[in-house]
Amino acid sequence: MPNILIVEDDKTIAEALKFAIEYEGFNCEWFTTGGEALHYFEHNQVDLTILDLGLPDIAGFDVLRNIRRSSTTPVIVLTARHASEDQVVALEGLEADDYIVKKNGSDSPRIIIAKIKALLRRTKPSAKKTNSVFSFNEALQKLSFKDQVLSLTPAECKILTHLVKHPNQVFTRRILLSVIHDRETGSDEATINTHIKSIRKTLKKIDQDKKYITTHRGIGYSLIL
Repeated sequence: MPNILIVEDDKTIAEALKFAIEYEGFNCEWFTTGGEALHYFEHNQVDLTILDLGLPDIAGFDVLRNIRRSSTTPVIVLTARHASEDQVVALEGLEADDYIVKKNGSDSPRIIIAKIKALLRRTKPSAKKTNSVFSFNEALQKLSFKDQVLSLTPAECKILTHLVKHPNQVFTRRILLSVIHDRETGSDEATINTHIKSIRKTLKKIDQDKKYITTHRGIGYSLIL
């Protein structure tokens, strides 16, 4: 039986959603704070999480970031925040699987249940995201390249890991900033250039023949495999 986790401090919304989920025959756990939810997530099997961004203790983006450090379990963001920037950070920067804005009709329990079922159908058992060149040790938060552990700063590791998980896809500097900071502001986008330069130098020490990170002028960067 799938286990669904709800992280929502609005009692009316959470109770209606919990009732609908359990009516479908799923198990459902509900917490009003991010801290409680993360503690539960760490010690229990969770098949899908429904996450509000406006929590009383921890920012929803921080909760999602912590989940993504150890798991690829589906996450549906359910929030009143409708700004496109928030949606981009959640979906592209932090790898949420869906983003639902409250009070616009798409937040009805029936629609959310349909989205839950669709995500669970597509979800396969968690596996390490690897390819023939890179591998990531989630327990140690270490990235390896051609079987050699890379010496990277935490920011560089986050950027390269994100690129490795999404090869041949272009990411703007703003998105890569959100990968580091959980937000699109608060740091100069030019710092991404510095991180990329350092990552390239580290990779070149191991493989001088191929340029793995490509610059897309005026746009951003991609990892070519």
